Amino acid sequence: MVRDMKKSAVLTVMMFFILNGYSQVGISGGVSTIKAFGVPKPYMGIHLGVEIPRDDAVTFFLRGTGYFGNSSEDLYYTYVTARDFSTVPYQQQVNYTMKMNYSVIEGGTRYYWGDGYDAGFGLYGGSSMSVIFNSIKRNYDDYDEVKYEMADTELPKGSIFNVGVGLGGGVKNTFAGIGTLYFDMNFSYLILSLPSNNTASQVGDMYSPLLFNFAVGFRKELY
Repeated sequence: MVRDMKKSAVLTVMMFFILNGYSQVGISGGVSTIKAFGVPKPYMGIHLGVEIPRDDAVTFFLRGTGYFGNSSEDLYYTYVTARDFSTVPYQQQVNYTMKMNYSVIEGGTRYYWGDGYDAGFGLYGGSSMSVIFNSIKRNYDDYDEVKYEMADTELPKGSIFNVGVGLGGGVKNTFAGIGTLYFDMNFSYLILSLPSNNTASQVGDMYSPLLFNFAVGFRKELY
């Protein structure tokens, strides 16, 4: 929770400086879905963003998205060892499931076709870079912690820091005096992944470097 608050604070500060540096900017928000290739379940989340037009056809965007956690469908296991050599059995299997979530900060350039950024109907597309944080938690079955201990490497929590590049596109319709409805999708490939510990490096079927993202939302232009 503290780590997620720090990420949100960094994003807020970045947006503050951007908003104060431009006279026209779009503020957006909506719902998002992220699906990792080969992972059974998608993740649902909420996004907030800013978009700054260079002109009517080209913009820069920055978006932050927090996704709710999913639990693994597979059951994993590890072993605990007796604190006393006389304990029988000396080792015992302990099952666990894993839970993981996503926090994503992405930015890039968009190119508009049709009526343009802030008028009518249009299509858009472009490239992006993203910084992605995965938080991982192991939920162990109960065992007798008085008699048994777990290896120091079997930590209940971990995280993964990722950097990705992507391509995306979408469709939007601007209603004069009201704002803009949009739908977009993005494909990302993670070019860097740094797990914090053994727990984070063993995420099994929950992790993939290929990500698909879908977002629906509303944007309001400020002048």
